[in-house]
Amino acid sequence: MTTSATGADRDCPGRRPWRPRLRPTRLRLALAAVVVLALVCADAALLQSRMDRLDVTLTAGEGTTWVLVGTDSRAALPAGAPASEFGTADDVPGTRADVVLVIHESTEGTTAFSVPRDLLVPEGPLPPRLAVTWLDGPQATVDALCTVGIPTDHLVAVDLAGFAATVDAAGGVEIEIAEPVRDPAAGLELRTTGRQRIDGRTTLAVVRSRHPEHLVDGIWVPAPVDPDGRATAAGTVVRALADAAGQLTTRPWRLQYLAWAGSGALTVDDGTSLAELSALASSGIPEVQVLPTGFEGGDGLVRPVTAETTEALAAAGMSCDGRVS
Repeated sequence: MTTSATGADRDCPGRRPWRPRLRPTRLRLALAAVVVLALVCADAALLQSRMDRLDVTLTAGEGTTWVLVGTDSRAALPAGAPASEFGTADDVPGTRADVVLVIHESTEGTTAFSVPRDLLVPEGPLPPRLAVTWLDGPQATVDALCTVGIPTDHLVAVDLAGFAATVDAAGGVEIEIAEPVRDPAAGLELRTTGRQRIDGRTTLAVVRSRHPEHLVDGIWVPAPVDPDGRATAAGTVVRALADAAGQLTTRPWRLQYLAWAGSGALTVDDGTSLAELSALASSGIPEVQVLPTGFEGGDGLVRPVTAETTEALAAAGMSCDGRVS
């Protein structure tokens, strides 16, 4: 009489006991997760100590709002960057808020805005542009955002060199180039169209480009004025960087390299921990919208707050109640 291959039959002498086996892909993912967890646990204190701290009093509002600022001090240029592309600290003194990205988390979901650096802050008889508020320190920028209706629960800043180094540590980012573009003042020149991976220096040039030119019939001509062009590019690049970091979960050693570069590049408020930064990165950044503002012609240097600005922030659940005591 024959018997079927039941569980009892599998445990017969001379046969290996049956064990559930992970598929190769799942096994690799499981091993990668274990290695990443071990690396993070082992180096958390060291990575935390590498982040500089900002002396700032934060502001309160509904939900949780992250404010990410890319600063443009010429004292911190990417390695090997020529002064012709950036200027020197004597040419451009001080530090400005070149890129401002706001990520708001609530029970309703997550919203991300790229705030134009030329937004006029509605305070005083001569309202300053948002970018120049950083000249008076991060507190001035946090307070300026609050007057617009944007609170700051977490403040994260990165300079030019740190941003480029972080992109390189992630292995570059992938973006779509619709047509050949260059901007000599920003050190940008991309002649190949389509989706492509670019390095840190080039990514920084994309974000900094203010007067792009397109190649038309073999001649470089000024691109049509787009007042939201720079803010749009900033949002696209930051989201691409988050995507690149997310793709490193199966490459733990590369992820560790990124964590090392990122922790050395970032400056954060006293209350922001490495765990919170990791949670933000792992949650993914939604599509970044440019915060709607007014536009009064010219090259985009006048961007007043409008009713549409207020409505967009309110729809996202944002409001600012003032400094946290």
